[in-house]
Amino acid sequence: MSYELLKKELQHVSHKVYQKGFTQATGGNISVRIPGTDYVLIKRSGVSLGEVSREDALVVNMDGEVIEGEGKPSKEIGFHLGVYKVRPDVNAVVHCHPNYAIGYACLGEELPLPTVTARKLLGHVPVADVAPSGSKELAQHVTDVFTQYPDIKITLMKDHGVCSVGPTLEAAYNVVDLAEATAKQAFILTQLRAGVPVTN
Repeated sequence: MSYELLKKELQHVSHKVYQKGFTQATGGNISVRIPGTDYVLIKRSGVSLGEVSREDALVVNMDGEVIEGEGKPSKEIGFHLGVYKVRPDVNAVVHCHPNYAIGYACLGEELPLPTVTARKLLGHVPVADVAPSGSKELAQHVTDVFTQYPDIKITLMKDHGVCSVGPTLEAAYNVVDLAEATAKQAFILTQLRAGVPVTN
């Protein structure tokens, strides 16, 4: 996939994340490795995922320095680069704020996996410890989870959101989609067990 096609895909997946309601306002950020290089494309800071254009994909090196593009990279660049460094199998990172998954994240609970699909495709969804957005501490917490559990595809982030990974942007997006659906199913199940009527 060429450089320009990666920018187009980053734009496309950013819009899908926003349209599905997986993030709000200017929250969330997405990145992807540029194959055959030590560079990463990452969303520019301050832009809503719903409005990301190809020009909002900045090229950065593994130290977080902007190589190409205008503006500052996402403030969460620290954990994006941290994950790439400890997980060479990961080529894309999607960070967003889906509501049901955040519910479990705020409780500090690992995501329940009530369905065979979730157990097969997600396997294990741990929780990264809480820290201020954009901080070195948060970057370290998220990186530590992906180091401790080298096979996971997604982690909850306490009081914050989720961080998913994949071999491609589409794969990382699909993990978020499944994780949020799973969180909603788990919530419905707890309501049913408590005898609470479930309505949409």
